[in-house]
Amino acid sequence: MTATAFRSSTLSDASASTETAAELLTRLARTPAGDRRRGALRDRAIEAWLPLARHLAHRYSGRGEPTDDLIQTANVGLIKAIDKFDPERGVDFAGYAIPTIIGEIKRHFRDRTWSVRVPRRLQELRLAITEANSTLTHTLGRSPTVADISVHLGVTE
Repeated sequence: MTATAFRSSTLSDASASTETAAELLTRLARTPAGDRRRGALRDRAIEAWLPLARHLAHRYSGRGEPTDDLIQTANVGLIKAIDKFDPERGVDFAGYAIPTIIGEIKRHFRDRTWSVRVPRRLQELRLAITEANSTLTHTLGRSPTVADISVHLGVTE
C-alpha cells in the first residue's frame, strides 16, 4: 500500500468514525432523560470522542504535569462537553468540545501550578478583574478605580 493510499484510507476511516460519533450525539440529544438507553448512548458517545480528548491532552504534555493527569482532565472536559452539547444550535460538536476541553486543561494547570493554593473562584475573579480593567480603560478613557471595577463585575470592593 502506498503512503498516499494509506493516508486517504485513514482519513476516510476517521471521517466515517466522526460521522458515527456525531450521529451518537444527535441520537443522545433526541433521547428523553428518563429513557434507559440514554446512559448507553452517552457512554458510546464518550468512547467515540475520547481520541479528541487524548490528542488535546498530548498537546499540553511536557509542561510539568503527568500526561495521565492531563488525559484524565481532558476526559472530564469531554464529558462536560457531551453533557452540555445542543445539536439544535447548529454548531459542530468538535467546535464546541475543543474549547471546553482546553479550558478544563488550562484550569487544571492553573489549579495545580499556583505555589499557594488559591480557591478557583478567586483565581477566576482575578481573571475577570484583569478583563474588566482592560475593558473599562478602553470605555472610560482612563484607568478604572476599584469602585468602577467592582460595579462592572457586580462584586463588593
